[in-house]
Amino acid sequence: MPYKHKNIEYGLPHEEYPRERIIECVNTLKETIGLSREPVGITFLFTKEDYDKYPVEEIKAATAYCVMVKDAAAKGSGIKCRLEHHRCDGATTAFALEESTERIESGQEYFSYKLYSSLAVARRMRAAIKSLHREPVSTYGIAIVPLIECVQTPDVIIMMTNALQSMRLVQGYEYHTGRKPAVDMGAMQGMCSELTVSPYLTGEMNVSVLCPSTRMLCKWDENDMAVGIPFELFETVTEGVAATKPSY
Repeated sequence: MPYKHKNIEYGLPHEEYPRERIIECVNTLKETIGLSREPVGITFLFTKEDYDKYPVEEIKAATAYCVMVKDAAAKGSGIKCRLEHHRCDGATTAFALEESTERIESGQEYFSYKLYSSLAVARRMRAAIKSLHREPVSTYGIAIVPLIECVQTPDVIIMMTNALQSMRLVQGYEYHTGRKPAVDMGAMQGMCSELTVSPYLTGEMNVSVLCPSTRMLCKWDENDMAVGIPFELFETVTEGVAATKPSY
């Protein structure tokens, strides 16, 4: 860690949250690629103080994380939540709201879904899931807010898309970077791991075809998929999407 002293600064002051620019980006994406649902900002809150200060209401009833995201995207309802508000241990372990268990990490839980041919296969799949419970930090709560309503910088932005919209967002990402996204996709823990934790940890865009649980709980259309972007890339990706708008 760098040495700290009241008379020493290592960089420029942090920029205030550019809310007006972000709203312009949201409107650009709606006009350019026809997003019909609101992009959703996800913020990890690591202390009770940060959680209490976050300026949205706490959710009233417990439900799954993916349902909370859907409500923010489709209904414009932003909330914050803690462990007790979640009804899916996929999200609670992915976000380090609680520790995982031997049953989950051994692959036994995944194997019980009858989606993998053996316990060893299920364990390998579990090990491949990006999850914050493996980090030496616990999370106190999460804020899930329509991006246009955010008043402070979120960590990750989730956009519900179709295949064409996903393609255009990938083009937008590549416009400035010249890199293909390193897609982390496994049709398991689509909303919590693939769309939230993966971009949060890697700092890169991710594309997901979702997972069986969120498709059942949220009743997504068969053509629905989603893109997760770390906040730091959002304006750049939006600029790239606008620059690659086809003439047809």
